[in-house]
Amino acid sequence: MKFRIGQSALSIGVFCCVLGALICFDDRVRDKFADLIYGTDPWSPFNIRLGELGSALVSAIRYQSIENAPVLVFTTVGCILFVFMAKL
Repeated sequence: MKFRIGQSALSIGVFCCVLGALICFDDRVRDKFADLIYGTDPWSPFNIRLGELGSALVSAIRYQSIENAPVLVFTTVGCILFVFMAKL
């Protein structure tokens, strides 16, 4: 049970880091995140704003992964090797 909690925390942490990086570097994601938090349209339901943020995230991840494919592969392999070295 302890191992699964650690994996869950690590997964949530990685997701938050990716989300934070995309918010910093991609204007579309930053705008949708601000709309989700501050709600520019008070009549817009939360789930629709969350769906728009998800769509912007997928679009940004797809664009960034195509644009920076060599760096993405290098980072992924480096993270995997680090996990095996640290025996997490």
